Amino acid sequence: MELRKLVCELISISVIHRYRISKSASRVGLYFGQPRILEFVTENDACTQKDVANAMNITPASAAVTLKRLEKAGFITRKIDTSDSRKNHLSVTEKGAEALKEFRQICDATDEDMFKGFSDEERETLHNLLTRLHKNLDSENLTKEEISGFLTETTTQKGSDADV
Repeated sequence: MELRKLVCELISISVIHRYRISKSASRVGLYFGQPRILEFVTENDACTQKDVANAMNITPASAAVTLKRLEKAGFITRKIDTSDSRKNHLSVTEKGAEALKEFRQICDATDEDMFKGFSDEERETLHNLLTRLHKNLDSENLTKEEISGFLTETTTQKGSDADV
């Protein structure tokens, strides 16, 4: 089989998966990049905007925009630090926790659809093949942060502040 066809198929699968997740997530009021930040705040209650920016490998300005949208939607709250009024501590609201739970269910259902009809052995084989592709391609041993930074850079250049 022609290599270009295989590469195009891999890219197409990735795009379709991202589309389905994004479309489904928007039904619960979340948009691309927001669930990841909401998960971080859930796992790191009372974290700061700076903590979010560092953990997500995004600029403080991008974090501020996304956090403001999450707050406006009622998914997070901010509490002013008692010792430093310039610092806010973030927490997920009940509404945010419920949206995140629904989002996780959507992701799980999408992944189930994606692997429908695959045996455990086929999934393991696919995993091994993809791992080899990854190893062959990543001669620079990029970190997750470098990859995330690149993805953030390319999506925010298109003008969408929520794409983190």
